[in-house]
Amino acid sequence: MKTTTASITALAERVQYIEDELALRNLMVRYGLAVDCGDTATAVACHTGDAVYVVSAPRSGRDEADSGATDLTLKGAEAIGNMLDSPLHQSLLPCCAHTVGPVTLEISGDEARATGYSRLYNVKESTPHLQRLAINEWRFRRDSGQWRIARRESRLVGEDQAQALLRQAAWRPRATKTGLG
Repeated sequence: MKTTTASITALAERVQYIEDELALRNLMVRYGLAVDCGDTATAVACHTGDAVYVVSAPRSGRDEADSGATDLTLKGAEAIGNMLDSPLHQSLLPCCAHTVGPVTLEISGDEARATGYSRLYNVKESTPHLQRLAINEWRFRRDSGQWRIARRESRLVGEDQAQALLRQAAWRPRATKTGLG
């Protein structure tokens, strides 16, 4: 039987895990909402200064899509902000909706990983359509008590790399204090 102190400690750890998971899920949603309303400052603030964002086939779902395109790799919050302010991305506004989920989430200390789906919807001629369906792996880091996005990889459904991301996340038990792997 656990002592009262051990029980309280275990309960405090469980509550911290739940609070962290909720904060991380809200962070992913907050990023998408900021992007959709053109609030680049808030979207950038969701990231660490050294964040990396990798997007496969960045023009997918557009009329001028290049199926053989190389990955877009953005390094640093400033580069992510520049992409969000670019004419290509701004052309989506205000007729877009970035949605995330479902995702699996693993937290280990001040690092976390989420893997799951994202969709980009766009409205053309008053009709909403799915522009992009992807598998994403998000890496997070807690800095000064605040969770931020440290890395995100977005791969189109059907790509070999997207399947690899799914396999890495499928059926993995909750992370422990030993790390995310």
